[in-house]
Amino acid sequence: MTNNGHGDEVSAHEITPPLHDGLPVIGNTHQLVREQDGLYEAAAQQGDVVHLRLLGIGDFYQVNHPALAEHILVDDRDQFEKASLSQEDLGDLLGQGLVLSEGELWERQRDRIRPAFYMDRIADYADTMTAEVRTAVADWTGTPIVNIEDEMKGLTLRILVKSMFGSDIEYEDRGIRDTVRALQEPGQPAKQPVARMVPKWVPIPMWRRYKRGIGEMESLIGEVVETRRNGSTENGDDLLSMLLTGTDEDGETMSEKLLRDEMMTFLFAGHETTATALTFTWFLLAHHPEIERRLVAEVEDALETDYATFDDLPELEYTERVLREAMRLYPPVPSIPRETTEALELGGYALPESATVAPMQWTIHRDDRFWETPLAFRPDRFEGDDDRPAFAYFPFGGGPRRCIGQQFALVEGKLILATLVRNYHLELVSDPDVDLSVSITTRPLDPIEMRPEPRSIE
Repeated sequence: MTNNGHGDEVSAHEITPPLHDGLPVIGNTHQLVREQDGLYEAAAQQGDVVHLRLLGIGDFYQVNHPALAEHILVDDRDQFEKASLSQEDLGDLLGQGLVLSEGELWERQRDRIRPAFYMDRIADYADTMTAEVRTAVADWTGTPIVNIEDEMKGLTLRILVKSMFGSDIEYEDRGIRDTVRALQEPGQPAKQPVARMVPKWVPIPMWRRYKRGIGEMESLIGEVVETRRNGSTENGDDLLSMLLTGTDEDGETMSEKLLRDEMMTFLFAGHETTATALTFTWFLLAHHPEIERRLVAEVEDALETDYATFDDLPELEYTERVLREAMRLYPPVPSIPRETTEALELGGYALPESATVAPMQWTIHRDDRFWETPLAFRPDRFEGDDDRPAFAYFPFGGGPRRCIGQQFALVEGKLILATLVRNYHLELVSDPDVDLSVSITTRPLDPIEMRPEPRSIE
């Protein structure tokens, strides 16, 4: 029991979370459009669970404490399912892939897919990662200015396509980059309000490009799968070969529809988060030359050539700390929306059934209750053990639904970071401050432009 402020004792089940100040009808939508990170940080000052109202979403409960995040994602996860918001946004694109599937189907699919991400398989993918980043090093020769987000997205997408399909795909000829851009367009900061308010059946240019992009990717996946079905998939090193032959505990392989959904899931979601982590790593290094110098020193000591390989990874400890700290400050996925399956209590507050609740990496990662000088870029936070709560840091999610590609992403990020920093210093030439979109992913609103300056390699 607690006091309601009027002298009356009331049950905790009757206490609702504080409502963040907004406007009539539109609630907090104007704040979300103007300054998303500022909205979430301001709301977090009101408590560990805060009620926002957003057009196109409705009631949204922001969760700002590690223990509550763990409660939602681990301890009582059966009370929280994938949010209908996610299905509405991505269902036609990702289908019943791992990101959106639930229950028995999700468990069966994860069993089939997990072997594709064992470390010995990632070691095979690492050869592709190394080859592609070496190509990027050569492509930057003589380049005056790069949009670092575009460069990282292009690089991680090429790596993913070749890791998925092997040599079966002509990346440039098939226009895969442009197709993926069309699929990601509704999530762009400037397009999000339109995407929320205009149904997909309305034939505006963005939705026409989006639907055409889905058709193009389905056609591409179908062609490659048919080729593989008619040939041999045994002993293949790419992800598609693993999915074609992977079985569940009953020995059953994946249906054509599920195969399509998983390939679309990996293609759409599998490269952007790593690219985002690297984008903000470069941005932070440009502001912290002393950290860059230490990173370069480690890389120069560890590498025998001008590029990093899988065998070099054990020597790249500081490189990993730099990457992890960048993901703390700028988590690629800033929140994990879930939906309550019943009316329940969370953090002492009553939540209704079908409420959208979102453990918020963005605020928890920056909370001074768990992080000393939380806005400082200090990679050595990740040296050795710490006594922070488990969910004070969860850039890849947590619990059974932790991102299955976490190790793939970390290996890829370290190989790219080590190789590029060995060959180039990236000087920031755009605005030293960055405005952000903190929505499905964390993104800069304006291009982060950098000048690649070659390092001398002895």
